[in-house]
Amino acid sequence: LCAVRYTGVAGAPFRQEQHRRTVPPGEEETVTMTVTFAEYQPHVGDQDALKLTVAGAVQETGQVVAKELRVRLHTPELTLTLLAPAVVGQETPIQVVFQNPLPEALTGATLRMEGAGIACPKPFAL
Repeated sequence: LCAVRYTGVAGAPFRQEQHRRTVPPGEEETVTMTVTFAEYQPHVGDQDALKLTVAGAVQETGQVVAKELRVRLHTPELTLTLLAPAVVGQETPIQVVFQNPLPEALTGATLRMEGAGIACPKPFAL
């Protein structure tokens, strides 16, 4: 398992597992791996994905099977709600909602609002 930058460049693997299984004819085997936020967070940036590469070898025939899966990490959405009718030349109250999906508190976050008629966007501390 490794991080992949938005440019497609893969980072160094940060987790590896090896499993040996005997699979009877006509049956399938499932292996589950859970990756916590604390484990992948130090390795990913804003627009990165996770890449899982799995390779298997059939001991009896020497056949090798491989598969790769890229998991795009989604950023949470902002919800914008107009709280009053928008009238030209008047202030308009807008509600912005952001829910932190992480298992830890966000610190030092700011919100910048831009739009028509806003000459100089001002950051708001959250």
